[in-house]
Parts: sequence; structure tokens; C-alpha cells
Amino acid sequence: MTSIIERIRANQPISLTEAKAYFDERPPVQPSFMLGEWKGLPVLTGNKLVEILETVKWAGKDFHGVDHVDPMVCLDDKGCRFPNPNWGGARIREVKYNDVVSAAMVYNERPVIDYFRYVDESTVIGVMDSPEHDTLSQDGDRLYFVLERIK
Repeated sequence: MTSIIERIRANQPISLTEAKAYFDERPPVQPSFMLGEWKGLPVLTGNKLVEILETVKWAGKDFHGVDHVDPMVCLDDKGCRFPNPNWGGARIREVKYNDVVSAAMVYNERPVIDYFRYVDESTVIGVMDSPEHDTLSQDGDRLYFVLERIK
């Protein structure tokens, strides 16, 4: 049977219920675990924010330090990664979400928090929580995504 991570990598649809259950089952990660460059993959639950990610050519996130994070790294026309200045910076802290304390990225200039859970040594699953984006989501769902370590 194909794992949920393999299905996400293959851009296959995942139900919101399945994405939420998988996220909630995963163990927490420490902020220090997140340091480095990460490639991003949206989880295709039907959330309308995925279209925005595709439009801006979202590539992932870069964690330079716990107080210096580029939360929205995109690709330019040549395929090079760059921090999208429209999203500002972020920092990473331990925050409780769904009764689990784990690493979370807090945006400096937006009411957004991304929560992370461990998949394996080079993969985490995340969920974005933002009142700013709830109106773009369907039925109040959250945007789930996977980050794969580049370096």
C-alpha cells in the first residue's frame, strides 16, 4: 500500500480528514531540527490556498536560525530560490497545537502560524493556521504541506 507521503509526493489528492489524522499522529519536533533549507509540497486536500502557492511558485522555507526564517521561499523565472518579500520574516518557537507542543513558525508581519510534526529525518508535515486565510479555505479547513530537507 502506498504511504500518505508517497501520495503527497506524487501530487495525489488526500482527504482533509486523512491529512489531519496523519498530522495529529506524528510526533513533535524541536525548533533546532527545523534549521536548514526545505523544499515545500502542498497536500492536495482541495484547499484553495494551493492555487496561490502555485501562482507565486512556492518552493519551501529557509530556517537560518530560530529568530531568522524566510517563511515563503519562491522560484524566480530561472528556477532560483528567493525569499518572497511580501511575506516578511518569521521565527520558530515551541507552541502547543492539538494538545502537542512542537516547533511552530510564527510570522512576524501576518497573523499566521505554521505547526510542524516529524515524519522522518528529512521530512516534516506542517499545517498553516491563519484567520486571514480562513475565508479562502473551504469549510474552515487548514492548508497542510510537507517540507523535505534540502540541506
